[in-house]
Amino acid sequence: MNSITVRSPAKVNLCLSVLGKRPDGYHDVEMLMQMVDLCDEVTVSLAKTGLTVRCDSGAALSGEKNIVWKAATELLRISGAHSGLSIEIKKNIPVAAGLGGGSGNAAAVLAAANRLLATGLNRGQLAEIGTHIGMDVPFFLSGPTSLAQGRGEILTSLPALPLFWVLLANPGFGTSTAWVYQNLNLRLTKKVDCNKIARLTIRNIATALHNDLETVTKTAHPVVGTIEHALLGQGALGALMSGSGPTVFGIFETEAACRAASQNLSREGWRLYPVGTLTESPIAEHLTG
Repeated sequence: MNSITVRSPAKVNLCLSVLGKRPDGYHDVEMLMQMVDLCDEVTVSLAKTGLTVRCDSGAALSGEKNIVWKAATELLRISGAHSGLSIEIKKNIPVAAGLGGGSGNAAAVLAAANRLLATGLNRGQLAEIGTHIGMDVPFFLSGPTSLAQGRGEILTSLPALPLFWVLLANPGFGTSTAWVYQNLNLRLTKKVDCNKIARLTIRNIATALHNDLETVTKTAHPVVGTIEHALLGQGALGALMSGSGPTVFGIFETEAACRAASQNLSREGWRLYPVGTLTESPIAEHLTG
């Protein structure tokens, strides 16, 4: 085997509760995370020497500045192999959108490189490497539905939720996660039990959606609130910003309702993605052990 192609999915945060700031500068969080069927395509191939990373999207960087470079470099170091790696990324997930696209790409590279280089690392070991690359990386090695705690690296895999549909609406610009956390007023956060939300029905989850980061991004970019209002007006059971934004998702019980809402909002100029949730992780199938 000389090449592996991995589907790298996006995620949404059905619940994101910020519990406080840690001495190391990070924040303690509790998140209910769900993979959705909007996927990049990551191809990792053995090469004679060196490391190359190419991405077909101008919004995402190629070379050393792409997050997957760190993942590949670490696996090459651990393996001690004299061969190199060539990585090609076909982007479908918006960049800096609150959907975890880059973290998913890094997880895909860890899984694929682990097999190609015969490194023999298990899921837990790869997740530990992932924590030093990005806090969402371990989730993408787990999923498709997980409770994340600590900085986001302490994961509890949950039973997959019944399939439902989400309409992702991206206004066409990115946000900085670091900037959002820096501007978060912890006195205004609302402590929510994300684990309790995970045990609800889809309709009840839709009404219990929560994201402490939303007030920061929405204040800077009022279009976030405009999109939420529009999704609810199209019959979404609930609508919320994902992660640090600015992408907003609306929950629909059926594909037909989700696609109809997408069609009705197409004139707004937003990037719209009607997709189903995933009940299995497309990255997990490439893990060994």
